Amino acid sequence: MDTHTTVEDLLRSPALQLRVVAGERGLGRSVSWAHVSELEDPTPWLLGAEVIMTTGIGVPRAGAAQRAYLERLDDAGVAALALSAGLHVPPLRRAFLDAAEERGFPVLEVPLAVPFIAIAQEVAAAVQEDARQRLGAQLQVFGALRWLASEGLDTAGLFQRLERLSGYAIHLSTPQGRPLLPGVPAPPPGVRLPASADAPPTIPGGFALPVPAPGGPAVCSAVTATCTC
Repeated sequence: MDTHTTVEDLLRSPALQLRVVAGERGLGRSVSWAHVSELEDPTPWLLGAEVIMTTGIGVPRAGAAQRAYLERLDDAGVAALALSAGLHVPPLRRAFLDAAEERGFPVLEVPLAVPFIAIAQEVAAAVQEDARQRLGAQLQVFGALRWLASEGLDTAGLFQRLERLSGYAIHLSTPQGRPLLPGVPAPPPGVRLPASADAPPTIPGGFALPVPAPGGPAVCSAVTATCTC
């Protein structure tokens, strides 16, 4: 069951004519929106999983500054950076390209003839279809919870059945990433758990959500879902 749009899906669109410049390892990242920004630091206004489109005005010229720019976007959970060819993009330095490869952060080139609105429309249409598929999946999961519980499954068995129904690998841990329940794995290394209950839920490849506990701190555990489709 495929219920999320990825950077690779956009690359497959013949109308967009996108080209990978660096970070091909990250083409499986989920995309939730496409947003134009010419700021050197747009991260305060982002939620995660965006494709950031730019003519290059805000891209620094020096190698170290370019690397820091890319790292800020990646740390904010941005899905990919799309640079318009032939406009204001400065020469891309080795430090920038190396950081994209190291982090698996896709950097795309947009032909001058392709307007940014075309990418935004493609993403919006795909996200709308994703939402319909997710709603159907959620209805199946909620409808099945009652009979799952009535079967008397242990915790590990219940989580496994939920994984099969949802199409996601489900993990549970403390905020520090330690296992929380027997038979339910903690998130794999490299998954960034939310720092607070207000943190954006979207992470590359899935979602991370805080789970409150009665009488405990606001964020006591986290469930992450990484799509297995």
